[in-house]
Amino acid sequence: MPANLLYHGPIGTVQTTSGLTPLTVATPEKAGQTFTYGVPIQINAGYSQVWDGATITNGIAGFSLTSGLNLATNGAGAPGGFSQIGAPGSIQTYGSVPNQPAGVNIAVGSPISDGRTLFESAIALNIFEAVFDNSTGGSAASYTPLQSQIGTQFGLTVDANGQWYVDNAKTTPGTNTVVVMVGINPIDQVPGVAGTYIVNARVRFQVLATAHQLYV
Repeated sequence: MPANLLYHGPIGTVQTTSGLTPLTVATPEKAGQTFTYGVPIQINAGYSQVWDGATITNGIAGFSLTSGLNLATNGAGAPGGFSQIGAPGSIQTYGSVPNQPAGVNIAVGSPISDGRTLFESAIALNIFEAVFDNSTGGSAASYTPLQSQIGTQFGLTVDANGQWYVDNAKTTPGTNTVVVMVGINPIDQVPGVAGTYIVNARVRFQVLATAHQLYV
């Protein structure tokens, strides 16, 4: 059986061990990236892309705060040195500008395109939250986190919609695990039953030091 849910919410930080703002990073983006926000990011030859799901050691740099820009070339428009953001500065343009052959119009509110991916670093300081599921399925129990699993290592799996979840089917350290569960969202506890949680409860985790791709 497949995972219980077809769609899993974006992954993001819920707190930090320091109590300060989560550490974020912005890196030039690899061409053709169309990922959504809240997905694992890795750096490939200096450019950010969605995690390949296979690089377990030093594979995850963080989790995206922006969607992929689908750039024509690597890092297109990204500032470098003391330069500014390159033209057109937006993911959407239209028409032409009189007497300005290279000019374009930008709709009010159109998202900026600065050639970079903004993401929350996978550093241990940041504690993330994601939906708990099981890629091999089987029963409600397999989709439900247990309080006794806090401290257990898990892998991450992507669904058909491009969102990722903590996978109860990936629990072999050094082979398919990249995070460690550090808690479960208390809102997802079964009312009146201490330590028992709903199916597909949201779990909190830190990225394993061995899986963190240093890029800060």
